[in-house]
Amino acid sequence: MPASANVTAGLVWSNDKGESASGQMAGTAKFNAQSGLTELADTAGKKLIEKGTPTDIGASGAIAWGRWISGDSKVKDSSGSGGGEGNGKLATLHYVTALSTPTGSTAGTFTSFASTSPTVVQSNGKLVATGTVNSASGTFKAALFLQTTGGVNYTLTVPVSGQTFTLTGMATQTSLSTFSGISNITSTGTGCATTCTGSLGNNVSVIGQIAGSQGTQAGVLYGFDSRLGNVSGVIVFKR
Repeated sequence: MPASANVTAGLVWSNDKGESASGQMAGTAKFNAQSGLTELADTAGKKLIEKGTPTDIGASGAIAWGRWISGDSKVKDSSGSGGGEGNGKLATLHYVTALSTPTGSTAGTFTSFASTSPTVVQSNGKLVATGTVNSASGTFKAALFLQTTGGVNYTLTVPVSGQTFTLTGMATQTSLSTFSGISNITSTGTGCATTCTGSLGNNVSVIGQIAGSQGTQAGVLYGFDSRLGNVSGVIVFKR
């Protein structure tokens, strides 16, 4: 990644007050020498997130991803598509950035090749569990059209805190290169003994971004409430 670049970014995070939030937006990103995101500002130059320490860093072609273990959010409400109020000190944050996005339709099967460590934050803002980097995985089949009438069939698996959550569903196309979905969420343990619900706004649990001029890569944010707390992370894909 260059030291600074105009990107399309997807974020999911929780602050130290236990508020969960997410968003997709265009902005200017700053990266360190290892391609970890260190700052994101909107198109007017207003800082959205800053002072973070990136970990779980990865970059491939037009896409970069990672997780912050500190930092501040300046977002007082949802920015772009997404939801929640998440300004203040961060308990956790996961991000994906795209240097370019497709200008035409995207079709095909995408398979995961990396992911951030899933995190669990309770309603008091305490980070209570962190999974293993590259352990979350999945596949999705995309049919996204110029008329934005398409969608994505997906299955994601998220192992954390001694159990594995599975998210399945049909996401709706929200722009030429984005989609969002309300999932059926189950768990091998007690995490979904009561219903697990999406926390990315309007019960949405999955938000996706296709990356690359030919649409060959993608990043997917997930976020949902469980008996453990709010579970979130990022999975990256290629086709």
